[in-house]
Amino acid sequence: MLRDNADKASVVDGTTPPAFAGADDESARLRRLVNLSPAGIVETDAKGVIRFANPRWFDMMGDHAKDTSSARLFDLLVPACQETYATAIADLQAGVASITTDLAFTRQDGTALYVSSSLTALDLTKPGFSGIAAIFIDITQRVIAEKRLRASETRLRQILDNTVALIGIISPDGTLIEANEPALLAGGLTRADVVGKKFWDCYWWSHDAATMAELEAAITHAATGQTLRYDATIRMKGDVLAPIDFMLSPVLDDDGNVELLVPSAFDISARKRSEEQLAFVMREVNHRSKNMLAVVQSILRQMRPTDTAQFVRDFGARLRALSACQDLLVNSSNDSPALIELVKAQLTHFAPLDGNRISISGPEIDISSEVAQNLAMAIYELATNAGKYGALSNAAGKIAITWQITDGQLFRLTWQESGGPEVTAPEASGFGTVVLEDMLAMALGATTQIAFNPAGLRWRLDCPLRAIIPR
Repeated sequence: MLRDNADKASVVDGTTPPAFAGADDESARLRRLVNLSPAGIVETDAKGVIRFANPRWFDMMGDHAKDTSSARLFDLLVPACQETYATAIADLQAGVASITTDLAFTRQDGTALYVSSSLTALDLTKPGFSGIAAIFIDITQRVIAEKRLRASETRLRQILDNTVALIGIISPDGTLIEANEPALLAGGLTRADVVGKKFWDCYWWSHDAATMAELEAAITHAATGQTLRYDATIRMKGDVLAPIDFMLSPVLDDDGNVELLVPSAFDISARKRSEEQLAFVMREVNHRSKNMLAVVQSILRQMRPTDTAQFVRDFGARLRALSACQDLLVNSSNDSPALIELVKAQLTHFAPLDGNRISISGPEIDISSEVAQNLAMAIYELATNAGKYGALSNAAGKIAITWQITDGQLFRLTWQESGGPEVTAPEASGFGTVVLEDMLAMALGATTQIAFNPAGLRWRLDCPLRAIIPR
């Protein structure tokens, strides 16, 4: 090693110091090599004190004054690297020829100098440990770049793990490289369960051979640079199948080649339920519309108009009764209105329901939407007749509507008027009679009785309970 005869560390600075005066050509070449070396070169004594350093070392450390007299290399290290250095020195003292390790020093301005170091013991042919020769290559920029990359990867991981989407990274051949936390939690999985496997063999997809084959084909297409998106079904935790909106996106390198594939997905169970509900509603609207048209056609066929103006009024009133029934059906949470609400909806326009003229009683019972339309028409016809000729045509008349279930199988509904004008049987039957007898008998398999008692009209319907309740 090159060093002067003094105690202070020698510096090779590009000039010819006295120690080199008269040196032979080999020594001059060695001096130039040391001086021009891109690596920092340092020699220490047995106690670790620097005895020699080349200009590159001082440039790396930022110590332009080159004042390293009696400085120990150990003391220039950042605390985190001192133990590593001490262990390396101990190994060299024990006879190891050389050691390569990464270290970090504290520069004069307080920043860190990261180096790749090669440490070699001096004078191995002589007994005892006399110091080391060290070569340091500056890797600060590489280390900083790696730290930034790790920090970036950490931030990306945090971002991916805090999204609602299920996201992964796979190689072009379909091998799963990474999966985010939501994807793992959705399947009740750990990284060890899936990373390194073919994506289509992973738990999410392996529930169905056709699903696996479709995914494998999609990955093959995506590996050519195409982005694919389609709805699929995957397996979630507890073997629950869930629909997803699935997409495969290629990631290209600088040359335009597919380097990675990014699968991502959203759980669309709520959307599917909404679509199914909408389809059900549309079918129900279609069904009800047909029923409504059938009822309107029946009303038109059964009415026998003799006066156009009266026909328009009666027909409009009956349509409003049907409309009230439709409002009740739409507002019913389960498409099966309560019978008491149906009765109230048809009577509310004829007399106050909170007074003592109309009483309604019977057990709670829900009826089907088809039955609701027919019963609504019957109640409307009875109320209309009561308003024109019966109990509601004067100030004293009353109406009692009751129903009961007998033997758990038979349903009976009774309309009883009292206190109105004396009742007489009509000379001819009209549309109301058709509704109260023929339409209900046909729709419900019911038997009806209507009695024109002088004290008040009474109408009764009997039918199987199963004919009126929702199926």
